[in-house]
Order: sequence, then structure tokens, then C-alpha cells
Amino acid sequence: MNGAGKIRPVHHQRQAVVYLRQSSPKQVQENRESAVNQRALTQRLRELGWKAHQIVVIDDDQGRSARDAQGRSGFQRLVADVSLHKIGLIMGYEVSRLSRSCADWHRLLDLCALFDTLIGDSDGIYHPREFNDRLLLGLKGTMSEAELHSLRLRLDAGRLAKARRGELVQHLPTGYVRDAAGQVQFDPDQAVQKRIALVFAKFLELGSARQVLGYLVRHDLPLPRHQTSGLDAGDTLWKPASSSALLSILNNPAYAGAFTYGRRIGDPSLRTPGRPASGRVRQPRETWQVLLHGVYPAYISWSDHERIQQQLVENAQKMQDRMTCRVSRRGEALLAGLVHCGQCGCRMGVRYKEGRFQYCCDAARKRYGHPTCQYLGGLPIDEAVVAAFFRVLEPAQIDALEQVSARQVEHQRQLLHHLEQDLKRLEYAARRAEKQYHCVDPENRLIAATLEKRWEAALAEVEAARGKLNEAQQAVPEPVVVPTELREAFADAGRRLPQLWPTLSLTARKSLLRTLVRGVHLARQDEGRLLIRIVWRGGLASEQSIRVRVLTWHGTAWQRRTIERIEQLAAQGLNHGRIAETLNAEGQTPCRGSTFTPGLVTKLAHEHHIHSNLQNVRRREVPGVYTVREMATVIGVHPSWIYREIGRGRVNVARDIRYGCYLFPRTCESVATMKQLRRGMVSHASFPKVHHDG
Repeated sequence: MNGAGKIRPVHHQRQAVVYLRQSSPKQVQENRESAVNQRALTQRLRELGWKAHQIVVIDDDQGRSARDAQGRSGFQRLVADVSLHKIGLIMGYEVSRLSRSCADWHRLLDLCALFDTLIGDSDGIYHPREFNDRLLLGLKGTMSEAELHSLRLRLDAGRLAKARRGELVQHLPTGYVRDAAGQVQFDPDQAVQKRIALVFAKFLELGSARQVLGYLVRHDLPLPRHQTSGLDAGDTLWKPASSSALLSILNNPAYAGAFTYGRRIGDPSLRTPGRPASGRVRQPRETWQVLLHGVYPAYISWSDHERIQQQLVENAQKMQDRMTCRVSRRGEALLAGLVHCGQCGCRMGVRYKEGRFQYCCDAARKRYGHPTCQYLGGLPIDEAVVAAFFRVLEPAQIDALEQVSARQVEHQRQLLHHLEQDLKRLEYAARRAEKQYHCVDPENRLIAATLEKRWEAALAEVEAARGKLNEAQQAVPEPVVVPTELREAFADAGRRLPQLWPTLSLTARKSLLRTLVRGVHLARQDEGRLLIRIVWRGGLASEQSIRVRVLTWHGTAWQRRTIERIEQLAAQGLNHGRIAETLNAEGQTPCRGSTFTPGLVTKLAHEHHIHSNLQNVRRREVPGVYTVREMATVIGVHPSWIYREIGRGRVNVARDIRYGCYLFPRTCESVATMKQLRRGMVSHASFPKVHHDG
């Protein structure tokens, strides 16, 4: 063998490695002769002087590409052993088996040269430390990478030419199948067709993928999924609706009859090691390589597909600079999506909590970690905007109630149709499970028990579907026909609509508001006032101020004035009840609620460390006096004994008006007198009024 003289005894003392690799699992299964030829290199190593126990075969990378070292555990193990001085010779059938990447190949050559490791192939033995051998190995590696590039160019060119004719075979989305002639047709399962058509119809009606998802989940309507791999490959499984499955249907142009190629391209920086198909990024439509219309049978028209894509983009955008809201969200908040913060200008979201909802602006917190701008109760704001809407509403012919009712009836009919299809599908599955159970040998209990459980589960699903269908059939609403009187009332909508407003659904109310209201700006002011600025379609704007229940007043002048007033009243000797009465009489209002209560004053005093006069006495901030508790401690009795003696008239002490408690002079004579009274030496103790400047 060429170069055998380069093998020295030091190389024989180390291992000899045979590295096996084939590019794909298909080659491993079908091209077995290649693996046989590569394993035959072990015999050549014996001829070169290595013993059988010194020869190691690395075949961990069978079925993996050699474009890079990521995901090839065998190659990484080989590099590690070279670095540990374990390998004397690396044998491969050809250089391309080791690597088709110049970066990985030259890194291996550097390590082999550093640790005196030889490299061999079918042509001979090479030493990376020698200039000529290193040059030859580098050329072989470069040619191997160029060969891979040439193969890739030819394959891509053929694939692109076929795609431009619309003949490239791709994975079909759920709802399509290929017949025996290779033509794409609708899935023969009517339930699959109807369910996919329902997804598009509901989105065009509701305008939001989240609302479509809620509709499917609320009515327990699963989505079909055609399995292309795994144990259920080739079957159609019905799985619970999810946002990812829903968006994959809405975004796929194949449902509009279009054949596309180049919608996603690979980004090497996002690729997961060992997964060549990962790291694919969706591309904009103008960069697609192929877009052919009318290749597949269509569930929707191309114009509807473009409308759906546009609506999805609008729904996903932050919409910071936009004022319109084309989608009416669910929930009790009538202005969801229309409200903007009057302080920072960001769109305000809606939060539902304990039967109420709030408009909140937390954009600064999400982006920069700053405090939240505003929390505002939603119901008063909605009522104020609705009242303004009634005032500016011009006379119009409105038949919204009848249209909504008719739409609800049509929705219920569609739901019944899909529930009936689900029932038929489950009944077929139950009959199939029954046939499988009856066909098995009864003595084979292991299989019979499994089939029996499957049959019972299918029957349970049939009963559940039948129950849902019965409930839906009983809940079919009757279409509402608007009487003549009601139609006449709608003719003067500005006067009649407030009477009809409570009878309309939330969706109808939101839709009517959005016919005139373009946006609402909210700016909280001091003392619980809120400035509402309504922007109408056409550019006009109106403003009004209302009293609202705010969730916080921290840091406002309103809070500072209220706390200062409580401190003044507490310094005058008023208890918390009297302070609450005074604040209410002065017309002041708290942050929450309509009036101050003693409990609220107590809470505020505790939070802001406002002490009453009695507390100041107990904290010994008033000199020269004893409280009842302090006097009882000094003379060794319980405070209740002193209160009883005061009630009996045996202790004559005045209650201090300022501090609202009994105060004894802080003198030795006072203590001696109280001790004599306790021992029975005197029958009466009298103390003068204490004078202090506290």
C-alpha cells in the first residue's frame, strides 16, 4: 500500500480506527455494498501490523450527512480520541466519508499533525506533518466539498424546474389527497372537507383566529390532521383545536388552489445540531421562487386568502400608531382595542377580575420595567362613551337585531351539521371496532381484551357525541322578526336606540359603537376625575370629564392633600370616626368608594404613620403624665382595678379632652396616694387636672 513506510512502531502502539459513514438512511438500507467495502478496511489494517483488539470501528454516523460536524457523534468522538493521543491511524474509504466541510476537515488535519496521527484511504497512507501529504489531503477535502456543492446545484436546478411546472411532489396539507394517477383531489372524507371549510368561513365572519379557536373549543369541534410520519402515518387523526393548527390552515396558500415553492428557507444560525430540516424561516411572498394559481382544487378563492392574510397581519401588529379596531373582541368591555392611554399614548388592554373589568396601560412595564401608567375601572367609561354615542347618533334605518338573530340561527344550523358529521364518523369507528372484536379468536384473551376496551371507548365517544347533538338540537333559537313598531323605533335611532340597547348582544353593541367611534383617549386627573376624549370617524373629537373609581392615588397631589388634612385633624384630638365625618362634610372623597369610613381612616393613618393623641401619650411623647396602664404597672395592679375605682367614685381624676383618656400627674405623691388606696389606708384619692403643652 502506498505510504506504508510512514507507519512507525509508535503508531502500532496506539489504536487504528475505521470510520464508516453513509449519507442518508436510504443509502444505509439499500446500498449495503458500500458498508461492506468500508468494513473490509479492517483486514487491511491487520495487514499493516495492527492487532484485532487494537482496531476500532466507528459507525455511529451511519445515515448522517458530512456537511458539518454538528450532530455527528462519531466524528466528534474521533476528534476527541485524536486529541487524547489514542489513535495512530484513521482509515476511511475516501476523504468524503470523513468530512465534506473544509473547516472540519482542516481542523482534523491540524490535530493529526499535532499528535502524530496518520490518515489513510483506498489510495494510500498520508502523514499530515509532511508538506506534500498535507497539500494532497487539503486538495482532496476541497474537491470533496466542491463535489457536494455541484451535486446540490444539480438537484436544486431539477427541483426548481419541476416546481415551476407545478409537478413537484410536496407534502399535501390536510384536506387533500393524491389519487392513483398522482392528481391532487379533495379528501373523500366529507367531515374533513366541511371542518376545513368551517375554519375559513368562521374567520371571514369573526375576523380573528382567537375567536375561531374559541368557537371550536366551546363547541368541542376537533380539527383533522393528516399524519405524514410516525405510527399513524397515512391516517387522518382528529385532534383538539389549537392555535398552531388553526394558523397552519389559515396561512397555507394551497387551500386557495395555489402551488408554492420557496415559502421557507433554511437559516444556518437557527439550525438545531443533528436536525438538518430545522431552522427554516418563513419568507415574504415577493421572495417566493414559485407561485402558481389553480394547481390544486380550492377551498377558498385567492381574494379571500389575501383578505385572511391581511387580517392576520393587522391582528398581530402592535398597532401603536393606529386608531381603528376592525375586530370586535369578546368580553364585557365595549371599547376593547379602541382605548389609548392619555399619558403615554400606548394602547390600553383589558383585564377581567372578580366580575368587573379594567382598562390598564402596562406598555411601559412590559418594555422597560417602569411602573404601570393607569388602571381605570371600565364600566363608567363604557357608560360615558355609550351616552355620547347616543347623543351624536343621527337618524338611520337600523335592522341590527333581526340580522343578529338570523345570523345566530344560521350559526346554530352549521353547528348541528358538523355535530351530525362527527356522530357519523364516530359511529363508523365504533362499528369498525366491533367488527375487529368479533373477528378475533375468543381464546386469545390478550388481544380480545384490548379490542374490547377499544370498542367500549368508541361507544362512549358515540354516546357523548349524541348527547351534544341532542343538546344542540334543543337549543336551536327561533328567528326573531322585528315588528313594525320596532322598525319605526329604529327609524329614529337617536331617540329609540337607548331603549333597545339592553336587548342587543355584546357583539352587536361593539359593532354599532365602531361605526362612529374611532378611538378613545383616557387621562386620569386629580381627585378621581377622568378626562375622556372621543375621536369620531371623520376627525372630530369631543371631551368630557367624569368621576371614576381609581385603583391607586399614590404620588398624586390629591393623596398629599388628604394625608395632610388627616394629620391636622388627628393633631386636634379627633378620633378616626370624627375625622371621617369631617372629611365627608368637607366634600372630600377617597380613592375607592364614595365616602370616608373610620376603618379607611385607620388604614391610612397606619400606612402613613399618623398617630392619634392617645397613641402619642402611650409612646411617651407627652411628658409629666401617667396613663391608666402605666399607673397600674407602677402600683402593681391590673388596669381594670383603676377603672373600677374611677367608676365607684373612689378615684377622682378628669378625662383629658385633648387626648381622650385619664391622665395622672407623674409625681411621687400620685404614686403614693394610689398605693395607699390599694392597701385600704385611704378611702378616696383625688388628683388635680394635669397641665401640659403637648
